[in-house]
Amino acid sequence: MENTKIHHITGEILYRDVKQAEYTYKEKRITVDQPGWYPKRDDYTDDDVILSQDDMAATDYALEIMKERHERYLAEQNQELGNVAFA
Repeated sequence: MENTKIHHITGEILYRDVKQAEYTYKEKRITVDQPGWYPKRDDYTDDDVILSQDDMAATDYALEIMKERHERYLAEQNQELGNVAFA
């Protein structure tokens, strides 16, 4: 695999790397090791990064974890409210 890639919009040289990325779902956050093509500079934004379909597997996995945690939280809340009647 090549070690560099040219960004298709900015023309900047990108390097293959794995960096921590934070994702949010329903106000909950998770940090994952996100492989992708990153610029060398530290002040990059999400628009400066290129992720392949294979790279997105890390993102998809994080989203599934957050969805499962949210569903489990909702189930626990419903269990706690099981004996409560609402008028």
